[in-house]
Amino acid sequence: MRTFTLPAVPALLALLLTACSSVPVETDYNPDANFNGFQRYHWQTETSGSDSSISPFHAQRVKSTLQGLLDEQRYRQAGANESPEFLIRYYLTEQVEGFGRNSGSRGSIGLGSGGGGFGVGVSVGFPLSGGKPERHFRVIIDVIDARASQLSWRGSALINADQGSEDLADDIEKAVKAIWAEYPPK
Repeated sequence: MRTFTLPAVPALLALLLTACSSVPVETDYNPDANFNGFQRYHWQTETSGSDSSISPFHAQRVKSTLQGLLDEQRYRQAGANESPEFLIRYYLTEQVEGFGRNSGSRGSIGLGSGGGGFGVGVSVGFPLSGGKPERHFRVIIDVIDARASQLSWRGSALINADQGSEDLADDIEKAVKAIWAEYPPK
């Protein structure tokens, strides 16, 4: 029987937790970026936050969770007199599905003539389901090469926004952890 060495246990535990994550994550990155050189960071506060329709408390939850993950992984926030190797930007945006172009609502105008006459017709179609739209938040985290001023890595996840505050806070935390588990790219 084979036994695991002590350093392999945390790696297997992280893999197991990531595999059990119910938050689907999308990532993309610049293959030329040197992620090994990224140790010190600054927050890119000018472009971080959320849509105005989203509570700023949700954006703060993203930052707090991400701050804890950065601290755990021994990344260090650059001091006032230090230059960071990378910048962190985060954003929450709302996506509504179920009404509009994809919901089945349609409008049309028709013109026709024939037999010496001319006709105009207008029709409007409405979905009969009566359901309400589905609201989601997309959590986006960017890593920007501070020296080159270029986006190096982006991760995002979509979570259900139609839930209570505590459940939403938990899902935001899970989404940030699931996204950051994909950084740096392998």
